[in-house]
Amino acid sequence: MAKNKQFIAPDKKFSGPHKRDFFEIGVLQKSTKNIKIGNQTLQESTNSLAIISPFQVIDYNNIPPNDDEGYILYFNASIFTNLNQSYGLQNEFPFFKIHTMPIYQLSETNFKGIISIVEELYIESRSKKAHNFEIVRSLLLFLLYKVKRATHGNKGIVTMNRFEVIMSKFEHVMLSSDHHFLSVNDYAKKMHISPIYLTECVKKATGKSAQKVIIDYKILYAKTLLHQADKTVADVAYALDFNEVANFNQFFKRNTGMTATQFKKQ
Repeated sequence: MAKNKQFIAPDKKFSGPHKRDFFEIGVLQKSTKNIKIGNQTLQESTNSLAIISPFQVIDYNNIPPNDDEGYILYFNASIFTNLNQSYGLQNEFPFFKIHTMPIYQLSETNFKGIISIVEELYIESRSKKAHNFEIVRSLLLFLLYKVKRATHGNKGIVTMNRFEVIMSKFEHVMLSSDHHFLSVNDYAKKMHISPIYLTECVKKATGKSAQKVIIDYKILYAKTLLHQADKTVADVAYALDFNEVANFNQFFKRNTGMTATQFKKQ
C-alpha cells in the first residue's frame, strides 16, 4: 500500500484463486512475494509494474497489511468511450495479455513519471468536485499511454522458461495483427519457428493448444464487435473472415454455448 494510506483488505470472495472481469495495474515502489498469477509469483522488486488482464487467475493468498509500497488500480474497459471492450483495450495496449503476465522493472525516471499520475488519480477518484469522473478517465488513459511508452522494448523481469517466452511472443504477434487472425502455421512463420515447436510451447505454457488460444482472442474480438449497435451479426461474421453467417454462428456457439445472434440479443 502507499505510504500514509489506509490498508483495505481484499473482499473475501477475492481471497482465493479467482478470475475477474476487470483490468489491474500494480504500480509498486516496493513489493514482496505474495501475489500469484497463474503459475507465476510476483517476485520482490522495486519500481516495477505488474499488469493483469481479465481471464487470468490470480491468488492474493490472504495478504495481510505489510510494508509494501505502491498502488493497485482496478478498472473496466467500459470507462472509456472508444476502447470500451476488452479486446479493443488489449489491442491498443498489448501489455494486457490473456495468458502471460508482464512484470516490468522501470528506470527511476520512468517510474516517477508514472507514479505521479497514479497519485493524482488516487486523489481525484476520491474527490466529489465537478467533472471528477471525466478527469479520472482522462488521467487513466494518460497513464496507460505512459505505461505503453515506458514498457516499449522492455522484456520484463519475470524469469520465464522458453515455453513462456514463446507464448508471450505469440500473444504479442496476435495483438499486433490488426484484427486479422491467422493460422498456427502463419503465426509460426512470422515468429521464425516451426508450427510444431509453437504448438508444443503454447501447450506447455498454458495447457491449451495454439489453435485454442487463437480462438480465445477471436471470440473476444467477436464479442467486442457484437456489442456495437451498428454492427449486424453478418457484419461481424465477415469481419472475422467467415463466408457464411451460419458458419460464424456455429463457431460462436461451439465456443460460448450460444449463437452470436443470441449473444447480440442479450
